[in-house]
Amino acid sequence: MPPIFQLAAVQLDDQLDGQLDDQRFRKQRFCRTFGVMVVILSALAMGSTVAWAAPPVDSVVESQPNADSLSVSLGVRKISGVSYSDQPDGAGLCDVFLPIVSKDETGQDAVADKNAGQQRRWPVILIVHGGGWATGNKWTMDRHARQLTKRGFASVAINYRLAPAFKFPAQLDDVRTAMAWISDHADEHHFDLERVGLFGYSAGGHLVSLAATLADEPWSTVKTTTAWPKDDPRWKKLPKIKAVCAGGPPTNFQAMPLDNTSLAYFLGGSRREIPHVYQAASPICFVSQSDPPLKIIHGEADGIVPFEGSQEFCQAADLCNGEVSLMALPRNGHLLAFLNSKLTQGMLAFFVERLGTTDQTPVQIQRLFNSNPVQP
Repeated sequence: MPPIFQLAAVQLDDQLDGQLDDQRFRKQRFCRTFGVMVVILSALAMGSTVAWAAPPVDSVVESQPNADSLSVSLGVRKISGVSYSDQPDGAGLCDVFLPIVSKDETGQDAVADKNAGQQRRWPVILIVHGGGWATGNKWTMDRHARQLTKRGFASVAINYRLAPAFKFPAQLDDVRTAMAWISDHADEHHFDLERVGLFGYSAGGHLVSLAATLADEPWSTVKTTTAWPKDDPRWKKLPKIKAVCAGGPPTNFQAMPLDNTSLAYFLGGSRREIPHVYQAASPICFVSQSDPPLKIIHGEADGIVPFEGSQEFCQAADLCNGEVSLMALPRNGHLLAFLNSKLTQGMLAFFVERLGTTDQTPVQIQRLFNSNPVQP
């Protein structure tokens, strides 16, 4: 991380965390300063040497593995600008990352198990960016997608409709639409629909947590969190979510002061005006024993999305015997936690454990994991 950005990040976190003793202020401010943060995150997310590079244009980019290490290291094929929905202004676009094992006899990418001699199915991770639900882009998650793909996961990083032009639950419905798209294109990209995971940071962490906790709820609950009708055929296309990792996620909007309007741009009003929306948008309200395993990774010094919120979410899950774990990053604020290689390492280890062993032995998985150490 270049020193100038490290200093900017530290100064931003210090500014945001300077009033940690004011609990009420902390619960109101997590949606502030996201614009500044996303500019820095976007510049750093792909490890670019050009600080303010523009996002990549639609393209297919290949990164080949070393021929001597194909058994333990995979290349990455990125297909940019794929349309997963017809939303305007790029909101319906995704980037698809596919592992490359080798080239076949025709010179085409072979997503195949060399030993089995047949095409294999890859576990797939849907990746959702942060940005306060109002800004951000799929390419800020490029680094995480590539790290996953090097370890044998297909990854799909999405854009989605942004506030204030689009209020909740538009963003959540876009996540669902992307999941349905994964089902529709499973054969084309060799996705294993029995091994589907979700990963997001900040606002993206909120959306993947909400999608996962709502997946087992009855229609009477789900209907408050969607614009889809009950008979929409996309409901039947949604794959079962098997694992979720959320970084720095806000999980309980019911803690907001009744007349505070700092989230009105996203939720549509204050909690006094629309309490049902604040409840519908809060993942903590839907935790249950039947939810998929969920891992939260959170900076302990986070002054935007307080760490205590994740602790409360884990406590709520414990009460109903839910499978939720919390990985703390000491002395990390919201921005530094996103940039911390330990977050990436923790996310990778979680998905390898939960999704990576169906058709690979533990030794093969561990070799693949160890051969690609996460760089800070």
